[in-house]
Amino acid sequence: MAKGFHDTQEFKEFPQRVSEIRKRLAHERQSRTENDNAVDKAGDDCLSQIQTLRHTLNVIFDRLERRTISEMESRKTSLKNKIQADVDQIDDVTEQLEMLTDALKEGSDTNDALSYIGFTKCDEVIFNAQLLLQTIANKDDFKMTFQSFKRITEYLSSLEMLGEVVCEGGEKPLPGPDHVFEVEKHVLHNVEVADDKHTCYITGICRLANGEFLLSDNRNSKLKLLNSSCQVMSTSNVPDSPQDVCSTGQREAAVTVDDYKDRHEILLVRIKAGKIEPMKTIKCQHTCRGLAYHGAHLYVTTLTALHVYDMAGGQGRQLNIDETGEYTVYSCAVSPDGSLIYITNYTHHQLITLNKDGTKLSTLTHPELRLPSSPHVTAQGHVFVTCREQNTVVQVTEKNNQQTVTTLAGENNGLTKPWSLCFNSNDSLVVGQSYNDNIVELKLK
Repeated sequence: MAKGFHDTQEFKEFPQRVSEIRKRLAHERQSRTENDNAVDKAGDDCLSQIQTLRHTLNVIFDRLERRTISEMESRKTSLKNKIQADVDQIDDVTEQLEMLTDALKEGSDTNDALSYIGFTKCDEVIFNAQLLLQTIANKDDFKMTFQSFKRITEYLSSLEMLGEVVCEGGEKPLPGPDHVFEVEKHVLHNVEVADDKHTCYITGICRLANGEFLLSDNRNSKLKLLNSSCQVMSTSNVPDSPQDVCSTGQREAAVTVDDYKDRHEILLVRIKAGKIEPMKTIKCQHTCRGLAYHGAHLYVTTLTALHVYDMAGGQGRQLNIDETGEYTVYSCAVSPDGSLIYITNYTHHQLITLNKDGTKLSTLTHPELRLPSSPHVTAQGHVFVTCREQNTVVQVTEKNNQQTVTTLAGENNGLTKPWSLCFNSNDSLVVGQSYNDNIVELKLK
């Protein structure tokens, strides 16, 4: 294999490829560094805003304190004035009684008339004094206390912070499963490699946990590892006719391999240091076409039936069978929680929905759902299907138990016989095509 390798175009172009990738890496590193500095500045800005808010709160509490103290002083003065009014009345009556008593003492032995007049007036003052005493006795002592508004302390005690620190950027949160996407733009990525003998035929595609992609190129009998920018990093030869592919772990995947004659296998591989390494081969007694993974189980379609395997190769039960046509159980996908299984009936132009026990829940037919090839379900529950002969990708949504089909992309978005697809976490759908060296990345909104 190495003989004459120095003279190959691939080897000669290698320095240029390295130079280009280093430039891109340097650019991204600079961008990340600038973003890191921007985050530091944003942290300083947030701190300044927090301190400003604290100052504002201090000003508000100072104002409230001044107003409360002023109101307290006003009410205290009012109470003291009322108390002083009672004291003044007591002093006035006491003075009158003292004056009249002194006058009576001076004139009581010499003049009966003056004594009578003094007694009468004194008796009148005593009567008024008794009325005053009765009035004062019916009064409670004035008291003054402070009662804070409970809402203030309860509300402030319920808070854990002065406000919320909002972080943005990174992967965008996706809308709910009933959201109908639109294609903002499309980008073509060439996945041909130098030793390909045929035009690419991408029958399977999956996204790995680190953002890389694994493709199955059926006609060239290869697995192709792509980076997150959809550029080919490495390839691995497969004995014959790889079909579908799905991620089974952080750096692992499974591939159905079937020549529709004697070879019926599930190949387990791992990705290590940018290379694809075979791990294990599971031999099957039936055709192996579509493939999905959930809960340590592999869901395999045989074109007319759906089987379940564990990762050790032990075959579970057959969940579904339909022998009314040649491709009635073509490909499959499993919902994030494992409760729903989607099957494409290529022969009868249908999308079948099963529960996890294999019971049929619905059969969807629609004019825009013609010859459906591969279904795909996102982590949020969005359902997409490729329709190869119509050159379209459709989205299936459900509301009030009513399923709706919307054509998401077509030939004007670069699609030519789309076959496989998977969702990327940055709001894009990557579509593999048949008889085409390009995969299509659909940027969604």
